[in-house]
Amino acid sequence: MIETNKKELFEQIIRLRPNLSPKKRRVADFMMEDYKRLFLMSAKEIAQKCQVSEPTITRFVMDLGFNGYGEFEQYLKELLRDELTSVERLLKTSRETDEITTLKAYSQNTVMNLENMVKSVSEEELKNLTTMIFNAEYVLVAGYKASASLAFYFGYWLKKIKESVFIDTVHSWENLDYIALHGKGMLVFVIAFPRYPIKAIQLIEYAKQYGAKIVCLSDSLKSPVINLADHYTVIDMEGFSFVDPFAHIITFLGALVYEIAYHDKTATARRLSKIEDGVRRRRDFFSEEEDVHTHYDPLEIEFYNNT
Repeated sequence: MIETNKKELFEQIIRLRPNLSPKKRRVADFMMEDYKRLFLMSAKEIAQKCQVSEPTITRFVMDLGFNGYGEFEQYLKELLRDELTSVERLLKTSRETDEITTLKAYSQNTVMNLENMVKSVSEEELKNLTTMIFNAEYVLVAGYKASASLAFYFGYWLKKIKESVFIDTVHSWENLDYIALHGKGMLVFVIAFPRYPIKAIQLIEYAKQYGAKIVCLSDSLKSPVINLADHYTVIDMEGFSFVDPFAHIITFLGALVYEIAYHDKTATARRLSKIEDGVRRRRDFFSEEEDVHTHYDPLEIEFYNNT
């Protein structure tokens, strides 16, 4: 799809070029030289490079069929979503943050992503995903590269409330063996955001050979893992810099754990209480006051007394 879009853009420029004014022709030639560089430049910078006015840039992209430079810039962003390296995204960010503090810019980006996530994921979709994971006999949560942090976060909390949960962040032989052993009883929950790791695709293809159910969380219908999934959830991720903005994804995963926990809240509370009893016995955490007779009720449900 990306290659097709690039081809269409270049073909449109080539078709227009013979009838362009000398100034617009300079812009066309510059765009075809290195389309990636366009994403790193403002309309003003492109105009200066081509020795034309900013309105010339706007008129040229309108000739290409866009409503204005903003729409063209968004098109480039989608085009380059998977291709920009960390260095290229860092260079882009340095040009956008001159007039705003870094913390404020990151915060605004997070709020925007959270708002988009709430609008794009329905309660019904969350409930359906909850039911699938709750009913699975075995669950393997997988994520690689930057997405490994999300896989560990979700897997860590899922292990607290559900039996037979495994986490894979390195494509380990041990977890591949679990897939081979449990086959159709395994649900493989793959988290993959740009740039999409090859290991995620390889894991899915391997798991499908054993009849495992594939559930994927990614950012776009164009994501290579989506076409391989039996069920998927798409949450857009508007990047502010080379650091992936995962705050809204973590929020979604936290909400998913919460829903799974309350699918059978009594059983969950009992399981968490037993875990907490072990934590206290091991004294895993610092506490100034310890009451050995206090019993943990994580979901505020009274289910048993252990004196």
